Amino acid sequence: MKHTNQQGITVLGGLLSLAIVGFFLTAALKIGPLYLDNSFVKAAIDSLAEENIHNMSDAEVRRKLLTHFDINNVRDIDTKLVRIKREQTHTKVSLNYEKRVNFMGNLDVVVRFENAYDSAR
Repeated sequence: MKHTNQQGITVLGGLLSLAIVGFFLTAALKIGPLYLDNSFVKAAIDSLAEENIHNMSDAEVRRKLLTHFDINNVRDIDTKLVRIKREQTHTKVSLNYEKRVNFMGNLDVVVRFENAYDSAR
C-alpha cells in the first residue's frame, strides 16, 4: 500500500484568502457604483453630439444633461459644475468632479472624473 500525504489549504491560509477576497469585494461594492454613475455622465455628455449645442443656451445644455441624469438615476451630480466654453466656431462642454466614499473605518477613497465634449470634433 502506498500512503499519500493530503495537502490542502491551512486554516490560516483560508482566513487570509477570505480576507483578501473580502477586501476586493468591499472595494468593488463601494467604488463600482461611482464608475457606473460616471459612465452615465459620460454617455449624457457624449449625447450632446446629437444636438446643435453651439446654438443652444447654457441653460438648455444643462437641462439636456439633467434629463439624461434623471433618466439614468444619477442624482448626486450638480449641473452647476458643468463648464461651457464657447468659441467662435464650436462649443466645449466639460464636467469634472470628484466623489468621496467611506471605504472602511476612517479610510475614505476619493475618485476624480473628467468628462468633456467639443462640438468641433
